[in-house]
Amino acid sequence: MPSQPISPSSPEIPPRFVKRIPNKIVRKIGHELSDVAHITVPNGYVWQVKLKKEWRKVRFDDGWQDFVEAYSISVGSLVLFEYEGNSTFQAHIYDETACEINYPSSNEESHTSGEESHP
Repeated sequence: MPSQPISPSSPEIPPRFVKRIPNKIVRKIGHELSDVAHITVPNGYVWQVKLKKEWRKVRFDDGWQDFVEAYSISVGSLVLFEYEGNSTFQAHIYDETACEINYPSSNEESHTSGEESHP
């Protein structure tokens, strides 16, 4: 199967790019993965992304593209996942210069979107 060319100006990540959990990791934790992964980002927001399991292979499925778009993940971005158990992953997102991106906290996000936050 020929690979798709990726151009630096292309904002869209190819569908198969970065969404499969490596086989070595699946062999270790695959037995404890449910049908939904919980991905926590440093700002405290938790994303629910369905996992698709096909013959010893696991990949992120429904909800993955929303996660990618929400955090502007594109070619050149790096996302590192730490597995915390119980189908929960902590995600660290880095830009093309290898600097971790600091997103506003959950409270700051709701405040900047025009919603008032109350203690």
